[in-house]
Amino acid sequence: MFHVSSLAFDWLQAALWALAVTALLMLLRRAWLALRARSLTPACARWLAWRVRALDGDARAMAGADDAPTPVVERRLQALTALRERLAERAPRSQAFADYLRGGLSDLRFTDASRVPFPFARAMRDGFNVATVVVETAGSRLCDLDGNWNLDVSGAYGVNLAGYERYKTWLAAGLEHVRKVGPVLGPVHPLVADNIDMLLDLSGQDEVSFHASGTEAVMAAVRLARFNTGRPLIVCFAGAYHGWWDGVQPGLGSEREIGDCVTLKDLAPASLAWIRAHSHRIAAVLVNPVQAFHPNSPPPNDAVLLNSAARRTAPETSPYGRWLAELRTTCTAVGVPLVFDEVFSGFRLGLGGAQRRFGVKADMVVYGKTVAGGMPVGVVCGRHALMRRFDPERPMRMAYVVGTFAAHPLTMGAMHEFLRWAVTPEAETAVDALERRTTAWAEATNAALRRAALPLRVTTLASLWTIEYTRPSRFNWLLQYYLRAEGVNLSWVGTGRCMFNLDFGDEDYADMSEALLSAGLRMREDKWWLSEEEQPDRDRRIARATRRDLLAALFAPPRSLRDFYREVMRRKHDDHVASHSHGLNQFLHLVSSSVFILCYWMIFNDMVTAMWLGLASLFVRQLGHALIEPACHDKEQLLLGFDTRSKTRVVAIYLAIPLLQWFALPPPRGAHLDALTENVAELWLAFTALVVFGHVARLARRHGWRNALVWLVKLVTDPLTDIFAYYPTLTRFRGERRVRP
Repeated sequence: MFHVSSLAFDWLQAALWALAVTALLMLLRRAWLALRARSLTPACARWLAWRVRALDGDARAMAGADDAPTPVVERRLQALTALRERLAERAPRSQAFADYLRGGLSDLRFTDASRVPFPFARAMRDGFNVATVVVETAGSRLCDLDGNWNLDVSGAYGVNLAGYERYKTWLAAGLEHVRKVGPVLGPVHPLVADNIDMLLDLSGQDEVSFHASGTEAVMAAVRLARFNTGRPLIVCFAGAYHGWWDGVQPGLGSEREIGDCVTLKDLAPASLAWIRAHSHRIAAVLVNPVQAFHPNSPPPNDAVLLNSAARRTAPETSPYGRWLAELRTTCTAVGVPLVFDEVFSGFRLGLGGAQRRFGVKADMVVYGKTVAGGMPVGVVCGRHALMRRFDPERPMRMAYVVGTFAAHPLTMGAMHEFLRWAVTPEAETAVDALERRTTAWAEATNAALRRAALPLRVTTLASLWTIEYTRPSRFNWLLQYYLRAEGVNLSWVGTGRCMFNLDFGDEDYADMSEALLSAGLRMREDKWWLSEEEQPDRDRRIARATRRDLLAALFAPPRSLRDFYREVMRRKHDDHVASHSHGLNQFLHLVSSSVFILCYWMIFNDMVTAMWLGLASLFVRQLGHALIEPACHDKEQLLLGFDTRSKTRVVAIYLAIPLLQWFALPPPRGAHLDALTENVAELWLAFTALVVFGHVARLARRHGWRNALVWLVKLVTDPLTDIFAYYPTLTRFRGERRVRP
């Protein structure tokens, strides 16, 4: 009987061990899968956001940021000055007005910060302003306040597909449709029904929801997906942009960790495996058919098919087309909704959008910008099951998704005009022709760039294009400023995403190529791109300098400490100017400061000796002020510290303390001299603490704690800085001499 019980116990123990090992293996498998699939960008971005501090480098520091030789740095400084003057001379009124707006318009301050890498932000912010103040448009050009016509490749953040002239017509016609209605909100205009029919035809979905912006439309799609699936997680992909809402910005500008939005690697089979493993928690997979934030990367299409007719005829055979198809298959297999966010791309991939171009049907599609004919809008098109805003089985459960301007009459009117054009064969023909012209332009431009031996290439996807840099440099971002000087208007992401529109003609394409070539040649002449001959070991130097700046930014003290340090040094400078101009006085300060530093060390070992030496040094120090330095009490009284008269009174009290000790409390007969000197030293130490901290409290009450601490730090560190300031008097202290602060 005992043997059977022992055997059962052994089996139970083995089973428990097997379960534990299985659980451990499952955890390891999930961790390994997450390591392979999840993007580290969000976590790294949040970590760096709180630790990377602004660098205070000036233009010279920027010009030498890649360890370039001194002659090259000088040439770059001249080029920066010339570029700044060129931009200012070209559009003085526009720059002045943009500077005025920048003081109150936060969007302009944001674009100033986002255009330039952080080590160079200060150098470029002082004097460079590329904001455009537009007063008129004509074709593909923008006219600024100074009358300059700039070639526009910004695409108005993606709005401008059809050309400004068409949008002006649509806006005017849309206003005529609803002129008698005005801004009625709540009730809908009859045009809404026609707009819904055309949107459903273009999207291939069941229902439509209108919103005020693309970001709000994404928010609505996410909320509806969570509501109708009952699951918490949203899956995004690295490099995507789904609007400013931090619910889908786990790594771009979001300072808090987002627990219900997971960022996976784009174009990675491991991401598909992760979706399959966690499908029971995923409410939707959110995809940008055109990624927006991959620096120096082309739009997501096949590099082999890039700029070729084969890509247009068989886009589903490209790696990105296959990726979307695999993503669709995976989501269908595990019952996870697939959402296409086409707010940025609009109908640039074709009037059927990414669904038609890549042959992949989404469960929900989000549109914005262009679809409203120039008016603000966000649109969600989706299947019936995902668009429900109430639960028929639970009447108290609702998805509260509303929008005050969801169907604004003017927006509906302009949208009606755009959609009526978009569903015509002529519109599809025009968009296809735009893609062919853009492809031909890219091929011709790349040929010219190769002939000029410039480290630039352009890559395209439909009417979208971007500039790639073929040579490492810390200054590729400067091209946007050179292009601006050539009369090219770019979006806030610089050369990362550019767009052509249907107004672009042969002359416009030629001007864009010429501007790109001219800007590149100027950058090369100004030595922002160095060859291996001009800078041996160039790539390694650039990498080393980049790491150095990153480490400097990571370990830089907070700006508040730097400002505090500057204030302390300014007070020291003011003190020197006020009462430290005579050479002999400077020499006496050098001697006393040296003794004070010795006393700082001795105070912890021999307090008595330290106090007696310190008093002697203080006497010598104030003797220089009282007898040698000219009267400067008015200047000293403007400072926060003691003036010469106050210091003289303090020294007199120090000298009086031994006398008071002797006469008020005479020592007993036979008292040892060491005991007497120790008592005096203790009294001096107590009086010193009373004077110093009493003055700190007085300053804090009158001028605030920051000023009080500035004075305290200045007082304690004066011996150290005085040595550096006055050591030349060891050899030259005769006569009058001013020390440069």
